[in-house]
Amino acid sequence: MTIDPHDMRTYEVRQLPCKTCPFSGEKPLILSPDKLAMYYENLMGNGQHICHTTNNTQICRGGRDIQLKWFHSMGMLPEPTDEAFNEAVNWALKNKESATSTTHN
Repeated sequence: MTIDPHDMRTYEVRQLPCKTCPFSGEKPLILSPDKLAMYYENLMGNGQHICHTTNNTQICRGGRDIQLKWFHSMGMLPEPTDEAFNEAVNWALKNKESATSTTHN
């Protein structure tokens, strides 16, 4: 699949966190509290985190794992897996498209 920078569904998710992943790496990058808070806020509903070691070609595994746990704990995913995440995203996009294409008289 070709990466479309406007569609995060076209990005592969890393299988494992990189060694310097700020979320779960063996030797995590040290981030300021403000920067880390910004990343967490983004993960909790605004988007994905791109892995800094893959030249912006893969979604960060550490960030995705945080999302999976969070969305599962909120009842938005039946289980904390990439498959459940993808199904939820596809369902939301399908229903958003149906809702915006409905004409009201």
